[in-house]
Amino acid sequence: MSTLLDTGRLHSRSAPGQNQRNRETWTKERLRLYLGGLLVIQLILCAMFFRFAHRGETDFRTFYTTGHMLRTGDAIYDYEAERSAQSALVSFNPYAVPFMYPPFAALLFVPLALGSYMTGYFLFFALNLCFCGLALLIMRPYTTSLEARWRLLVPVLFLSFLPLGIALMFGQVSLLLLLFYCACFAALQKGKAILAGFFLSLALVKFQIALPVAFLFLVWRQWRFIAGFLCGAITLTLISIRITGLKVMETYVESLVFMSRHASNAAGEAKYATFPAQMPNLYGFFHSISHGASWGLALTILCSLLVLFWAAIQKPSLPLALLAGVLVSYHFFFYDATLLLLPISLLFNQSIDSPIRGRQGLAFYAGIFLMLASFWGAFLTFDFHHLAAIPIAALFACWGPTYAPLSPSALSSPALAKVAA
Repeated sequence: MSTLLDTGRLHSRSAPGQNQRNRETWTKERLRLYLGGLLVIQLILCAMFFRFAHRGETDFRTFYTTGHMLRTGDAIYDYEAERSAQSALVSFNPYAVPFMYPPFAALLFVPLALGSYMTGYFLFFALNLCFCGLALLIMRPYTTSLEARWRLLVPVLFLSFLPLGIALMFGQVSLLLLLFYCACFAALQKGKAILAGFFLSLALVKFQIALPVAFLFLVWRQWRFIAGFLCGAITLTLISIRITGLKVMETYVESLVFMSRHASNAAGEAKYATFPAQMPNLYGFFHSISHGASWGLALTILCSLLVLFWAAIQKPSLPLALLAGVLVSYHFFFYDATLLLLPISLLFNQSIDSPIRGRQGLAFYAGIFLMLASFWGAFLTFDFHHLAAIPIAALFACWGPTYAPLSPSALSSPALAKVAA
């Protein structure tokens, strides 16, 4: 086992008094009480969100109608066609929730669009729970300290996280993305870099996050990982062209550029359902505090470059790259914060039996604050979700090299492998 993996244990042995205090603080009974309370709040909030699903006022309306349009041969990425289809198949709305995902992502929703909207909604709800279960199964070997404290700790931790609940109730693909990133992490830990890169290519469903992650692995010279990523990306591109045609792919790219330009004001935000104030990332934070002024965009670009530079000079780490991708993504909503369960669960697994101090302490408490989203999120409207970028940035800045390092066999660069060994 690498020295990096042993570092946390060395700290633990050096501070037995602190470890004893941790065990007394995070007892099984207290964990049940804290997480049980969050889970109850989560269930109440989800029950409140259900009325939106019943009225067809969720993001699943766009997935359902896109699946139907693809099955019937109608053109996708046409705003007026999407608006008409959503009003006819789900419920009337003067605006459309545009489908902004690559064409291959629509294939998942073709069978879900065979029945009624609510039937498809409940089927996708069940499918999302399966994705969550698979992610938990994949992460089990890497959360043994948490499981030793309480066997149900990790499942309850996941299910009590507010972004996950919102993703479930709004019919979002965040849980599928979580599964892909967990599979990518597990493959890296097993030294299967090519397979890990392929799993990341599947996460191109939300390319705004996956591309910065791939960029960092390129900077880290993880060639086998990049080879797997490129093979998957090329395959998915060919599939997308096959199901829609090259012209529709061009329309897709043009529509993304068009929406980015025209969603910068209140009318554009409402029309394209793109609200920066609801984005807990650098773009959402600076756009909101600057009220859309040019200096906000300048700060977004500057801080995004700083985030990527800081991550690039660190040791290769998928959770670190994911946190960087989350911050610099220009399209990241609160339900997408479901992806944070990967770094947070790894951080908690490291910290529960280790001294909580210094940089690790700051990261730990940032993770605790994010996990309390079911509590403070109940008092925070969607238009203030950009403030969640602050604890996410703190978690990124304080992420340590011992929380989830790559195994030496996963490192493509001999120099990097030598450092990690």
